[in-house]
Amino acid sequence: MADDINKVIQTGRLTKAAELKYPRDGFAVVNFTIAVNESKKKGDEWTKYPNYFDVTFTGNYAAAIQKSLSKGIEVTVSGKLHQDRWEKDGQKYSKIIIVADNVKPGRLPKESTGDTNAPAYSSEPAPSEQPDFADSQDYSDEIPFN
Repeated sequence: MADDINKVIQTGRLTKAAELKYPRDGFAVVNFTIAVNESKKKGDEWTKYPNYFDVTFTGNYAAAIQKSLSKGIEVTVSGKLHQDRWEKDGQKYSKIIIVADNVKPGRLPKESTGDTNAPAYSSEPAPSEQPDFADSQDYSDEIPFN
């Protein structure tokens, strides 16, 4: 029997600035939410639907990178999914978050002012021009095996 696989990679934009906390001495935790657009076709019109994912990132790098994670910045996260479950007033609740093991800040939105290159915390130099996938089409209807 194969081992279970729990791996996720998402690229989206921060909905607000990342929050830095120190729940234990010297242990940094950064929390943020990213919006990842999904395009769906209704008739002849393409419509974007945002999906929101909560992300938690821990460690020394988290404390350093938090300063680069401002509202609207593009970010790529990889990690695993984690489901929190709790009960309150007899009602059961559940929430799935991304526990990141890698966070790479990208560019700011086009309408922002300032430097649009990746911050110094990125592990690779930023390309001078990154492709814009904002208007990409969804070809899922054309895939013969869904």
